[in-house]
Amino acid sequence: MAAQSDQYDAVLVQYGLRPVRMEQRGKAVKVYTNCGVFALKPLESEQEAAAVWQSLQHGGPRCLPLCLTRRRSLFATEGGRLYYVQAWHDGEAKAEGDPVRAFFRELARLHRATVRTIQVSEEEAAAYRKQKKDEWQRARTVWEERIERYEAAWYMSPFQLQCCTYFHEMMRAYSFAEERLDAWEETLKETKQWRIAWVHGKARLSHYIPPYWISWERAHWNSPLFDVIAAVRFHVQTMPPLGREWFEGMEEYEKELPLSDGERAFLYSHLAEPRGFVRCLERYEAASRNERNEREYVAALQRCYLAFKNMEAVVMHLVQRDAAQQQEEAVDNEPPADESSNG
Repeated sequence: MAAQSDQYDAVLVQYGLRPVRMEQRGKAVKVYTNCGVFALKPLESEQEAAAVWQSLQHGGPRCLPLCLTRRRSLFATEGGRLYYVQAWHDGEAKAEGDPVRAFFRELARLHRATVRTIQVSEEEAAAYRKQKKDEWQRARTVWEERIERYEAAWYMSPFQLQCCTYFHEMMRAYSFAEERLDAWEETLKETKQWRIAWVHGKARLSHYIPPYWISWERAHWNSPLFDVIAAVRFHVQTMPPLGREWFEGMEEYEKELPLSDGERAFLYSHLAEPRGFVRCLERYEAASRNERNEREYVAALQRCYLAFKNMEAVVMHLVQRDAAQQQEEAVDNEPPADESSNG
């Protein structure tokens, strides 16, 4: 740690800062200096530096500004690594209303600032659909092979019994995901258009500190849905049963950046995909019987399942909302009754 502190000191000198105390906060370091409190963050590559630099151009006032070195550079170099420094920001300005709704609202505004439409060929759409379906089929095969073996055993372990309990729900989820992916491809065949934006790359609540977004190292051009999917996937794993604000977060998002039918189909497909289970199954199978702690493996499987049920609740809320909206539109578009036939 002393060697690392020396390296941080050498970086801070380039900004004219003298550290008084440092605290490791994830990848970042909270640095108390003679001129205030700052965040110092190392970068893994020049590609990350380029992503941060481009984000400052695209994100503008939504990006927390970086401090300049004495040489007027955005990045400092020390020991073969790149670093940046910015003021430590605890989010003095609170988000309007609920923080989850504010997160989705500001994420949509972030995307809206750079969103543009590109042309997509039928071949590109078909190739992506095939890639995803092949991926899901491999996961299904893992499930099916394990379940067939577990059900043939005289005695199932607690982990194996739990897998058998979840199996049919997983298969239904994959079927739903494939149906929505097919619907996305059909829509794209008609429009041959897809929207992209400069996405954050790691959108989550901890990276939105009103009014700023931080940690832009993974930013790139992609569908705005990339951030939405990544955010929901992350938070369904880290929270207890979701509150209603998470179901309504997408409604906040769509107030700022409405989605097309194709985008909704793509979103639901990727949210519905069961995640984490196959890795859990394979880890269990790879361990010898003597190494298996059934309680730990069952707990890991249950965490996957709870995240899956959280996600299922989000997707079902959105699907039911869409059905209700379509029904309202159908009623509104019905021709008026012919009054001449009365009386």
